Amino acid sequence: MIEYTNYIDNKGMIGIIRRTCNYVDSRLVDHGFRVACMVSRLLEQMGSYDTATARDISVIAMFHDIGAYKTDEISRMLEFETSNVQNHSAYGYLFIKYFTPLTRFAPAVLFHHTPWCILKDLNEVSEENKIVAQLLNIADRADIFMEKERKSFPEFVQLLKADGGKKYCPWIAEMLMQDAFAETMPVQEEGEEEFWERLWSFPFTQEEIRKYLDMVIYTIDFRSRHTVTHTMTTTSISYELAKRLGITGQQLSDVYFGALLHDLGKIGIPVEILEFPGKLSPQAMRVMRTHVELTEKILGQDVEEKIKRIALRHHEKMDGSGYPEGISGKDLTMGERIVAVADIVSALAGTRSYKDAFPKERILSIINKMKEDGLIDKDVVDKVTMDFDEIMEITKNRCQPILDMYHRIQSEYLQIEGYMAGISQAGISEDISEKGNG
Repeated sequence: MIEYTNYIDNKGMIGIIRRTCNYVDSRLVDHGFRVACMVSRLLEQMGSYDTATARDISVIAMFHDIGAYKTDEISRMLEFETSNVQNHSAYGYLFIKYFTPLTRFAPAVLFHHTPWCILKDLNEVSEENKIVAQLLNIADRADIFMEKERKSFPEFVQLLKADGGKKYCPWIAEMLMQDAFAETMPVQEEGEEEFWERLWSFPFTQEEIRKYLDMVIYTIDFRSRHTVTHTMTTTSISYELAKRLGITGQQLSDVYFGALLHDLGKIGIPVEILEFPGKLSPQAMRVMRTHVELTEKILGQDVEEKIKRIALRHHEKMDGSGYPEGISGKDLTMGERIVAVADIVSALAGTRSYKDAFPKERILSIINKMKEDGLIDKDVVDKVTMDFDEIMEITKNRCQPILDMYHRIQSEYLQIEGYMAGISQAGISEDISEKGNG
């Protein structure tokens, strides 16, 4: 069992999440941060949530629009008056439900664009999630109104006063109308450190750290599912190879953890390069290679140096012809050599939009040729060659639940899409009725 708390503490995990966000679409990251700050202040004013719950709701607020990375809704949803933008809410709900430790609040993400007049009567949604959904909704709309529409917070308060409980929960809206809260708006940059300190003030459990790290890795799926699958298979192959080469205890955990982090920087690589159907141009390859540098920046000082080296050296070669440092075998540890070989095997064995998985014979032929050319470690390649079938079977079984989860998400998405379309239509009908009565 890998002890995650041996590698990343509370502050370190928040630091990795924070830096990962910097490489995702800036429109949504900046918006998500401001919404999270506003929600955090509302929670503080409410005083009805314990520290851990308030922290989790704040993180949900930061990622409430994460589903937009999977859709074409980013531009449309960053408008004050929007309609039919429920797709990103559905994707966000499924991501939070399956790939984060925040499952409890996933329904709040699903319903964060649902008007209060509809939401309050939905029996399938808990009262807790109705409130969290409305916290997200009001903070989201307030930020768009101020940032996109270039209006003032007092003007938004006037909208809340005129709403009459139709779009927004009246007692939450009332909190925003209070002078004490208005004085903290809009969110100022100087409040950023205070916000992050509040997030890391309550310790994560080891299980939460594991799930948050998984969340960061799975976020790459919104750019390239291949990258996520590749990360999981590389990690499994690395772990199995390390065991077979006699590595045990803490060093075995180091290999596992380094492999898990090795492609984290790909979250900052343009999707058209990640998913390019063929050989990359020299210019595109230069961009692709920067994923190692981005990984280093994301990990920062929050991961031990030995783990970082395993993660960052998976493209180095024994003869010094690799990147980014061009170091040779004498400077590469066995763990670093293992992950370098596992990364190649995983890439060859994986499917892409433009290629099928290579058969065993071709994979072994390629890596043995690389061994003969002095590019990758001889002992590691020999172990892959000897135990290939067993290693790949274990890896397949280990990764199958993840693939099953993706299939389940696709199936659920279609169901949710129809359900949310019905709710959206009900909201439109309500709006038309309201205008007619007016």
